[in-house]
Amino acid sequence: QIIENETFVALGEMSAAIAHSLRNPLATIRSSAELAQAIAHPPVQKSITDIIGQVDRMSKWVRELLLASSPTTGVVENVDPSEAILETLNTFELQIRNADVQVEFTATAAPRVVSQRVLLSQVLNSLFSNALEAMPNGGRLHIDLESDMRSGKLHITLHDTGKGMTPRQKQRLFQPFSTNKQGGLGVGLVMVKRIMERFGGKVSVTSREDE
Repeated sequence: QIIENETFVALGEMSAAIAHSLRNPLATIRSSAELAQAIAHPPVQKSITDIIGQVDRMSKWVRELLLASSPTTGVVENVDPSEAILETLNTFELQIRNADVQVEFTATAAPRVVSQRVLLSQVLNSLFSNALEAMPNGGRLHIDLESDMRSGKLHITLHDTGKGMTPRQKQRLFQPFSTNKQGGLGVGLVMVKRIMERFGGKVSVTSREDE
């Protein structure tokens, strides 16, 4: 338990360091995009506008991540999960289109949940990213939001038609620094688990290879 707690502290510090490192490159990308937009032909204008929009989204996420990583942060808020999911889908719109993935989102009347918006967004970003990476040749992503009145819990379920996982991959899924992705750090799903548990929730996975 002590080793696990130390690992998560290190992950929090690493997240803050990465967020700090991203600020200047994002500002440079935005400035370059604005200069290009001033001289670009009309057909290119929309693409540049999309670049600026995505940079602004990432900059906002970096600011919030820095706030969430600060040791004094303990404030919780009531977050609308439907709004968080729709906002994340909007962020991934270009990737979803390029990956030829069909998205379905169904939701019953969902109450607000006690969380932090930036941390719930982190959870959704990681899960959406994993689902899209599992479907490089297209597929379907179904998101289901359902309230369980008996338990008082809210279920967010993601189904994808990706390549699935081997038993060994599934066993190591929530272990820090365990990844099959080239250039990956293996911390995304670890942080998902930690964030969910921080607010009294849990995360689980069902997967079989080639399904």
